Amino acid sequence: MSSVEVLSVDELILDAAEDLFATEGVPRTTVEQIAVAAGVSRVTVYRRIGNRDTLLLSVLMRSTTRFLARLSPRLIAQPNVRDALALLVRATVRGARRDDLSVLFGSEEQRATGAPIPGSLVPLSEAFGAVIAELAERFPGQLSEGLTASEAGEWTLRAVLSFITIDTTPPRPTSEIDTLIRRFVLPGLLA
Repeated sequence: MSSVEVLSVDELILDAAEDLFATEGVPRTTVEQIAVAAGVSRVTVYRRIGNRDTLLLSVLMRSTTRFLARLSPRLIAQPNVRDALALLVRATVRGARRDDLSVLFGSEEQRATGAPIPGSLVPLSEAFGAVIAELAERFPGQLSEGLTASEAGEWTLRAVLSFITIDTTPPRPTSEIDTLIRRFVLPGLLA
């Protein structure tokens, strides 16, 4: 068995889409360009993944899932849920800015309003909610009573979106972002 990983057609397509979205920009990237970069036909892209909006959502979800999986051990290692949630928001904002994922989290047309790309709110809320559910297990009784994982995920996502889509000049230092998170975001989540 070879040590070289064989990528599935879907992974090749998503890798090509992710690279093109990052280098060319979402509005300028076409399904045809993605197909050429992946070494498949345009029909294969449509059959395997879907149209450009579906590709964008798939890239966003794959990137988010990978990011949250890498961050999860650091979250669980925090001394309490307050610190873990602050780290979740802060690290997601920093990661989105560093990797310029604002183009994925916010659509070009809706960036000024901080609206996520169409169809992304529910799956993103569920992804963040799953992480928060793990934290609730690790730190029982520290989240607001009756708060569902999906609600907590959506509130966290909305906070992240506001930080990455509303620019301040100069950018706020991490300490100021942390203060805002602890003062305004966390009270909606904590007991």
